[in-house]
Amino acid sequence: MNRILLPLIMLFIFVIEGSLFQVYAPEQYGSDMLFIPRFVVVAIIIIGIFLGKTHAIIYGLIFGLLYDVVYTELLGVYMFCLGFIAYLLSLSHLYVRRSYTVVVLLTLVAVIIVEYFTFGINSMLNITAMTHDEFLQRRLLSTLGLNFIFSLIILYPLRKYLLYLKRIEEIQKH
Repeated sequence: MNRILLPLIMLFIFVIEGSLFQVYAPEQYGSDMLFIPRFVVVAIIIIGIFLGKTHAIIYGLIFGLLYDVVYTELLGVYMFCLGFIAYLLSLSHLYVRRSYTVVVLLTLVAVIIVEYFTFGINSMLNITAMTHDEFLQRRLLSTLGLNFIFSLIILYPLRKYLLYLKRIEEIQKH
């Protein structure tokens, strides 16, 4: 049961990110700001910090592929991006794990990388007409704010659960 719960949690976060937020998105109610939830990215970084790079890369590749299939016409963009970010930012050092501030900052760095990567790809392929200034003002800052709040909310319970999984894994090895 313990091994099944984490993928189910991630799937739930993916569904919430893609469906429920569309109903309550501020741009639906006349806001000029674009709030892009990157809740799966935040969760993948937290998983990488507390369970290690291998778990993070696997979740990054799987949910990156899901992003590509569900949300984009280009296969591989999110898969590469999320897998790469999981590899890059899954710092499992004891100092990082103990500091909520560092974990939250790493999740925000991950969101910035995903946003710039996808903006860059979309700009290169002329899929978006948004300028860089418009991207910064309308999308990036509001997206960072939304994902900052989510990371503050999810960090404590997810951390507790991941540390529990780590303890069970260590007990089973011995």
